[in-house]
Amino acid sequence: MSVSRLPPIAAVILAGGRGSRMGGALPKPLVPLAGQPLIARVLARLGPSLRPVLISANEPQLYAGFGHPVLPDAVEGFAGPLAGLDAAAAWLAERAPGVEAVLTLPADTPFLPADLVPELCAGPPGRVCVASFEGHLQPTIAVWPLAKLRGLRALFRQTGNRSIRTLLERTGFETVTFPPDPAAPGGDPFFNVNTPEELEVAAACLSK
Repeated sequence: MSVSRLPPIAAVILAGGRGSRMGGALPKPLVPLAGQPLIARVLARLGPSLRPVLISANEPQLYAGFGHPVLPDAVEGFAGPLAGLDAAAAWLAERAPGVEAVLTLPADTPFLPADLVPELCAGPPGRVCVASFEGHLQPTIAVWPLAKLRGLRALFRQTGNRSIRTLLERTGFETVTFPPDPAAPGGDPFFNVNTPEELEVAAACLSK
């Protein structure tokens, strides 16, 4: 699917992770990689067709400088990426009624494919489409039709289950497989940075 034919789609960067394995004072999305915060590198991979772009984070003041709305979770406790998806769906329903779907991306994946959005949107209309690499599903890298997210908060209340994989199983989904990227660590375009060692690996790839 060409960029010009994409349906109205928003994006939400999931920046609410604690990042305790990084071992520093900064939240992981703000840790610099080759001079840029990790989240800035993810934002740079998004094309102009995605509007609005939202940031899911429970410390909005830390992300105010990136120029996008910052949404804290609307559910209590550390609820993970599904709470960020819930907050984005509620915001879009109220403020961007023309948007049909939302792309979720973690804030620690600096090597995302350039064709990520059109490839994920090329699946059957109305289906959730999830990225995969070498047989490994990437549940937080997906395009979600907003119609599939109605009642998400009620699901939290009824079951207490906040697993994004459980929601995928309930809604059904299509898998979109991406090829290796020689510029990414191990060829993995969805390589995510969780530790200082992985940060060094990512920096070494960017320096080539």
